[in-house]
Amino acid sequence: MIIKKIKILKNKVVITFNDEKLELDKEVYPNFYLYEGKDISKKEYEKIKELNNVSVFLKYAMKIRSKAIYSEYQIREKLYKKEAKKSEVDQVIKIMKGYDLIDDKAFSLDYLEYYNSLNYGKNKIINKLKEKGIFEDQINKVSFPISLERKKAKNLLNKLENKYSKYNESLKKTHIYNAYISSGFSKDIASEMISGIKVDNPKEEMKKLDKDFEKVYLRLSNKYQKKELKQKVIMSLVGKGYRINDVMKVVERKGL
Repeated sequence: MIIKKIKILKNKVVITFNDEKLELDKEVYPNFYLYEGKDISKKEYEKIKELNNVSVFLKYAMKIRSKAIYSEYQIREKLYKKEAKKSEVDQVIKIMKGYDLIDDKAFSLDYLEYYNSLNYGKNKIINKLKEKGIFEDQINKVSFPISLERKKAKNLLNKLENKYSKYNESLKKTHIYNAYISSGFSKDIASEMISGIKVDNPKEEMKKLDKDFEKVYLRLSNKYQKKELKQKVIMSLVGKGYRINDVMKVVERKGL
């Protein structure tokens, strides 16, 4: 391949061959001894092109890194979307790691601190780190002390008790247990937390039962009558977590 013309512009150098043009980054051009009339091999041409691509992709990676912190995986994905080859991406990553611009350990620790401040449990934090592109080997190095998991779970307890205060004792505990699981805590931690929940006094529990009875009765009385209605009402209230003895007392008091 014979170089027909070399044109040096402000930000790039355009090299013209017989049937194509190659635009080089101005920082890449001095790395090669190029001049008009020079005959370069296909191998040398590919080397020039690859180094140029690496330079272009590196500038892009540096630009996005200056605006936000990214994991190695995220930067790789952004470069692949720019149609970079794996060998080119590997070189960019290697250079950026050399400048400490990619550090998945520091990245994961920053997010770990943030997610802990939100009182997320271990499982949710692990999923969040995976979403951020942290590789499995780095996630496996993250520590989740049981003492910290308990502390975060306790921090959530008052909020969850207030959120589900309208429910009876059984449903309240069920909702809180599920909320802990959704927040990423283990079943053991969730069970431990609900075991310490203060039970409403009997009067408050009966008030809730009376209220639910009226709702259930109103809904079912349009479809059932007498004995069948009574059975359906009892089953519905027991299904809501009320004790069968308390349900029977309310049913009898209501004259159903």
